[in-house]
Amino acid sequence: MTATVLEKEKDTDIEKIERTDPNAPLNGEVLPQEAKAEKGQAPEEAATPRVMAASPAAQPARLQHFLRQAPTITAEQTCRETISVFKMHPECECVIVVGEQGAPIGLMMRNRFFLKLGHRFSADLYDDKPISKLMDASPLLVDYDFAPQQLIDSALSRHESVLYDCVIVTSNGRLAGILTVSDMLKLSRLLQQEAVDSQMRTIRSAEQRVTEIEQAVSSVRESTSQGESLSVEMVDLTLSGKNELDKVMKAFDAIAANSQLQENRMNELQAEAGSISKVSLLIKELAEQSNLLALNASIEAARAGEHGRGFAVVAGEVMKLAGQTKQFANEITTLTRTIVQAISQTTELAHAGRSETSASEAHVNEAVEAFNRLFRAAADNRNSAKQIGSLSEQAHLQSVHVADEMKKLQQSYF
Repeated sequence: MTATVLEKEKDTDIEKIERTDPNAPLNGEVLPQEAKAEKGQAPEEAATPRVMAASPAAQPARLQHFLRQAPTITAEQTCRETISVFKMHPECECVIVVGEQGAPIGLMMRNRFFLKLGHRFSADLYDDKPISKLMDASPLLVDYDFAPQQLIDSALSRHESVLYDCVIVTSNGRLAGILTVSDMLKLSRLLQQEAVDSQMRTIRSAEQRVTEIEQAVSSVRESTSQGESLSVEMVDLTLSGKNELDKVMKAFDAIAANSQLQENRMNELQAEAGSISKVSLLIKELAEQSNLLALNASIEAARAGEHGRGFAVVAGEVMKLAGQTKQFANEITTLTRTIVQAISQTTELAHAGRSETSASEAHVNEAVEAFNRLFRAAADNRNSAKQIGSLSEQAHLQSVHVADEMKKLQQSYF
């Protein structure tokens, strides 16, 4: 029997099976399309990738965006029946072998199947054999929610003999669809684009952060410059205040010296006033003695009678002069006592003033020490401001360099 006759008989047997077996190994979802094809109508593109309503660019890529529907057969169906299925679905690259519960248990690729049956005696050997004899019993199966990148990695790690086979996708253990190599290439391209987009977003975010850092560093530079200027001004003002305090300190020293001199002079005046009091007392005693002598002379003149009248006049005048002298001596004593009291009060005030001056001098010394500390702190602050300015300048240059590199990196993606 020639090959042509065998092919005709094979087609006749397939037609008989299709007419007599209501459970023909066809995917129920695609039978209406085959019916359209038999009537001469264009079949619907059921095997093209089904993209969900959400755009892949709007959300991460998922397997369901690229699933294809494929016809199914059971493990007991023969290779002749499988040929019929492939003929009814010329656009399909494979058929899925399913078990009793609809779970996929094997994969039969079109090219491998017809290559196997293309040998000289293959038809006689395999036509009536179940497809389980030729199917791939351990195809790559992944769950519906499997990560796309892991799927691609798993598919690429397969042996080169099955590297281009379809991948079976299941949901709750049942067939959800398949992915062809073309689908996985599209999925990989989309993942690459998502990775590039993610990198671009990261670069833009980093560039924005670097720009913000650059602005912050610029602000720090300006603040540091202002701080350095204020530090210089603070150093100058502190030095000026210290100089003024030094002048005040010298003035207090002069005041203290003058107070001490005044106190010493007052003590001397008090001693001189004491001497005046002694002289006044001596004059008073002399006046009293002169008055007593004049009194005695008057008595003697009275005894002398007419001859002592002139002497009596002189004695009277001496008595008046002694009385006036005593009065003046009393006044001098009173005045001297008043002067001594005033000198004593002035001496006490001078002593109190000198004490206050000494206390103020101590406060001024504390102020001078505080100004010295402030001067040193201002100088240290100025040095720190210079160092911060230098570091901020370096940070500014680095941030500008990083920003330029980010721009170059961003431009390299276009």
